[in-house]
Amino acid sequence: MKYRALESFRRDLARLPPQHQKMFMQALREHFLPAIEAGSFAGTPPWPRRLRIHRLSNSEVYSLTWNFASPDGRATFHLDKSEDGEALLVWRRIGDHSIYREP
Repeated sequence: MKYRALESFRRDLARLPPQHQKMFMQALREHFLPAIEAGSFAGTPPWPRRLRIHRLSNSEVYSLTWNFASPDGRATFHLDKSEDGEALLVWRRIGDHSIYREP
């Protein structure tokens, strides 16, 4: 699956301490990307419970929790289509619970 990051995501990511960035990347490699490859966007198998992925109410934006404790690590994304018609995952925001004010 292709992806792109909005400027808001890149800005948020740059503000995260290096250790938090590392934790996010680890969650992507170990849980999120394998789930996508296995078909979790289609519902089979379901998303790993560890990531607590859910759709935010009344929107097409999804939330991923990459860490529950300190730091409170969350990211938001939505699905789109690339210019060639392939599925495109768009990263929107990353940080703590406060990103939900403008996901």
